[in-house]
Amino acid sequence: PKPKQQTNVSTIEIMSGNFQADGSITAAGKGEVCVVSATKNAQFRKLKNVPANTICFDCPNVRPTWASVTYGVFLCLDCSASHRQMGVHITFVRSLDLDEWTQRQIDAMRIGGNDNAKKFFRKHGCTDLKTKTDKKYTSKAAVAYRAELAKLVEAEAVKRGEGAAAAAEGGASSLLDNADAIMKKNVADEARTKLDAARANGGVSSAGTL
Repeated sequence: PKPKQQTNVSTIEIMSGNFQADGSITAAGKGEVCVVSATKNAQFRKLKNVPANTICFDCPNVRPTWASVTYGVFLCLDCSASHRQMGVHITFVRSLDLDEWTQRQIDAMRIGGNDNAKKFFRKHGCTDLKTKTDKKYTSKAAVAYRAELAKLVEAEAVKRGEGAAAAAEGGASSLLDNADAIMKKNVADEARTKLDAARANGGVSSAGTL
């Protein structure tokens, strides 16, 4: 009889990105064990019922089935394709239904959400949210927002006994307030740098100079 063909776990891992050598399921690119599908689906049922999350963050399409984990926003299929073109260093997209998710990734969607992102981007000059260009996601506001969201997600992991304890500092504060503070600091640092450069080039006179 023909010998039974063995499954090559390494091949599966390369193809899907969701399996480790020991057979445990992971999220692609993260190397972490994903939550079981029933747990994932139960959490997303609640999140998808939030009014702001029922409309794609980047366009008027309803019932989005994809998401940018980086910003915690819900997207339609078309806009998820635009995000993939920007690259994972800008935005990491997942399917709500088809992909496996880690608890950290689900926390990003819960802590973030379309409403928080909308308020923050509008406050910091992005008035046209329904755009599919990468300008919105490469802005200074985007950098500040995703950094603070990542910090709060890590703080939630610490509460579960994961991650580094130092990451929990400031985790209880508001996402929007903390991201605002980052933006204000960045603006102040930029203004100070420009002033120092102007002084160095003789553009600003020192007190008492004739």
